[in-house]
Amino acid sequence: MAKVDIHPTVTCADNLNILGDLTLKAGVQIGANVTFYPDVVVGEDTRILPGAVIGRPPIRAGTTNRPLDIKATAVRIGAGCAIGANSVLYCDLDIGDRVLVGDLASIREGCRIEADAVLGRGVMMMYDSHLGARSRVIDGAIITGNMLIEPDVFIGPGVATVNDNEVYLKRFGLLPFSSAGPTVRRFALIGTAATIAAEVEIGMGAIVAPGAMVTKDVRPWTVVAGVPARELSSVDEAMRRQVLRHFKLNDGEQE
Repeated sequence: MAKVDIHPTVTCADNLNILGDLTLKAGVQIGANVTFYPDVVVGEDTRILPGAVIGRPPIRAGTTNRPLDIKATAVRIGAGCAIGANSVLYCDLDIGDRVLVGDLASIREGCRIEADAVLGRGVMMMYDSHLGARSRVIDGAIITGNMLIEPDVFIGPGVATVNDNEVYLKRFGLLPFSSAGPTVRRFALIGTAATIAAEVEIGMGAIVAPGAMVTKDVRPWTVVAGVPARELSSVDEAMRRQVLRHFKLNDGEQE
C-alpha cells in the first residue's frame, strides 16, 4: 500500500493522481490534473501548476540506441520551488530550493539541479545532467545528456547542445553507445541560438556570441563568435573584475 503523507496546510485542486508513495510538506500548493508517480517528496511552500507530471519513468519502444538505466525512482523537490504548468519531471531527480521550472519544460531522469536555478518555458534537460546554483537556462534551450553546467551560468533562448559526435554510425548500432555532453564553467554566458558540440569545455567567464557554433574548447574569459566559432577578444577587464568582486573571489578562484 502506498504511503501518502500530505501536510494539513497543503492545498490541492481537482483530479490529483497519486500512483505511489508521496510526501507533500507544509504550504505546498498543487494545481488541477497533477500526476505523482511513486516516491516523490515535495518541500515546503513549493507550487506545482496544473497538468504537471512528477516522477515519470522513461520508456522505450525497442527502437532507441541508448539503453535504459534507471538508477533510482526517487524525486526530491526542495522548498519554495515553482514547477510550471504541463511540465514533465522524470524519476531520479534532485531539485534544490527555490528552483523555477517553466511551463512545458521536460527534465529527464538522473538530473541534479542546485538551489536558485531557473529553467525557462519549454526547456529540455536531458538525462544525467547537472545544473549549478543560480544558473539560468532560458526558454527553448536544449541541455543534452551528461552535461555539466556550473553555478552562475547564463544559457540563452534556443541554445542547442550535443553529446555525441559519432551519431552517423551509432544510430545504426555500428558503434557502441556512449555520450559526453559539454561542460560550461562558472560565470560563462551562451548567447541565443548558439550550438555547443559534444565534449567541448566553455571556460570560466567566457562569452559565446548568439548563433555561434562551438566545436572546440573556449578559453576562460574570452569571447567567441561565428561558424565555426573563433576567438575574437577577451572579456572586458573591468567587467571580469566586477563579477569576481561581486562573488568575493580573486583571479583564478571559482568558489
